[in-house]
Amino acid sequence: MCGPRYRTSAPSLDHDEVTSSPTPGSSMVNTASRLLNWRNARSVGVRFFWVFGTATFVVDNVVQCTSVTGGSMEPTLSPLDNTTGQKDYVLWNKWEIESKIRRGDIVLFSLPGRPDDHGTKRVIATEGDTVILDPRRRPKDEASGRDLPESTGWDMYKRRVEIPPGHVWVEGDNWRKTRDSNWYGPISKSLIQGKASAVVWPWDRSGSKPWESFKSKTKVIQGQPREERENEWRVLESMGPNKPV
Repeated sequence: MCGPRYRTSAPSLDHDEVTSSPTPGSSMVNTASRLLNWRNARSVGVRFFWVFGTATFVVDNVVQCTSVTGGSMEPTLSPLDNTTGQKDYVLWNKWEIESKIRRGDIVLFSLPGRPDDHGTKRVIATEGDTVILDPRRRPKDEASGRDLPESTGWDMYKRRVEIPPGHVWVEGDNWRKTRDSNWYGPISKSLIQGKASAVVWPWDRSGSKPWESFKSKTKVIQGQPREERENEWRVLESMGPNKPV
């Protein structure tokens, strides 16, 4: 056969020019993968907010653990805080506590007029009780020994205080190092944040309730008819001043 021969073939394509259409199967897999990732993310978010919300509710309304600092509750709580710095960590019951406060309980409360600061003290008297005031607990200047203005801020010189409804009288176990109701008077029960359940740390005191063995020396006439309170007050007054430990 004469003449040139012509060979026909399909033109070649460079690699980056090659395209392919997605198959229906791969498209479904990609969509399912994205949907699964979104659901996982949503599930993690829901779980986080559920755990966070539950923890917040528990701390605000059920239980809380805090340390006791300072020397006002020595030797009952944190007896080594001022020497070695070791503090007691206490578990506080916060569930419907206003109706469960009793004399002798240890409570965590917001300080009167200072809602961001908290105190830990013992409940000495509840509403209707009468507290016989001890002049040695009266707020004094440590340097001069003179009475501070706080001594008259709420009628400290009355010598006795009847606890009004919805209030309690609180004191520190260490009367030499405490600022308590002898400084600011009875406190509203609405300020109480928790009632001590047990010491949780240090380990050798874990589970203990050291406050149960401490007996306050403050004299209290428990709530009773007014005439009976007057008679009991005269008897207690004739016995002389209180003798704090």
